Amino acid sequence: MKRIALIGATGKDWWVDEKKRDFVKSHTPEGYEIVNYTPKFGTHSVESHVDEAYNAAFILEQIVKAEKDGCDAIVIDCACDPVLDAAREICQVPVVAPRNSALHVALTIGTKFSIITVQGQSLLRCMEEGVRKEGLEPFCASVRHLAMPVLDIPKNPKETQKELLNMCKKAIKEDGANVIVLGCTALSHEVDLQPIMKETRVPVLDPWVIAIRMAYMLVESGLTHSKVAYPNPPRKNITEIPSIKGAFDDILKSE
Repeated sequence: MKRIALIGATGKDWWVDEKKRDFVKSHTPEGYEIVNYTPKFGTHSVESHVDEAYNAAFILEQIVKAEKDGCDAIVIDCACDPVLDAAREICQVPVVAPRNSALHVALTIGTKFSIITVQGQSLLRCMEEGVRKEGLEPFCASVRHLAMPVLDIPKNPKETQKELLNMCKKAIKEDGANVIVLGCTALSHEVDLQPIMKETRVPVLDPWVIAIRMAYMLVESGLTHSKVAYPNPPRKNITEIPSIKGAFDDILKSE
């Protein structure tokens, strides 16, 4: 059986949530297992560049472990796509991230997308920067965010569903979007996109689902990211963090 490593981006293990585990199970490709890797430390959500920077080494530690464990592909479980470039530099197997995957897939089924994420100007800026990094500004109708902060979503799923529908309608009517991309993987197992798509008549992409399917497609196609685009990092001496001492010896440390 082939394995896809799902790498958490926070110091909180989301797999304790039964709804999350059921969602993962329902979207696991046949013949595959999705394996959970959670950082030992980190903020409990990623909603800013500071969160990304604080959690980065702990996320990378789990990515290194997943490849050493023999996983066939790696998916970063966060729509901010933290450490994506760094992860591709240290890995030979495919490394996939939700926002990167979903934005490009959006343009195969529409011509103008809007991203709808959760509360916070810092998270909105993170999404806008991601669009610029991909060179997709001409195709981005807008980036909007809900009033709900990410850690409150599990407490108010009905309110989240209602607000997401209203925000999708605004993005379509006011901004000209014809595809919607969710900007937070914490929404994935809390909302039902089918009634929203039925009412708005536009695709609403769950970036978590897209990333898992992208990883599956790459493995089945015998493809991975270009090592010319993402070369291995040079080796050097390291002043190590005690909590992750030795984690990067095979990748960064001078012999």
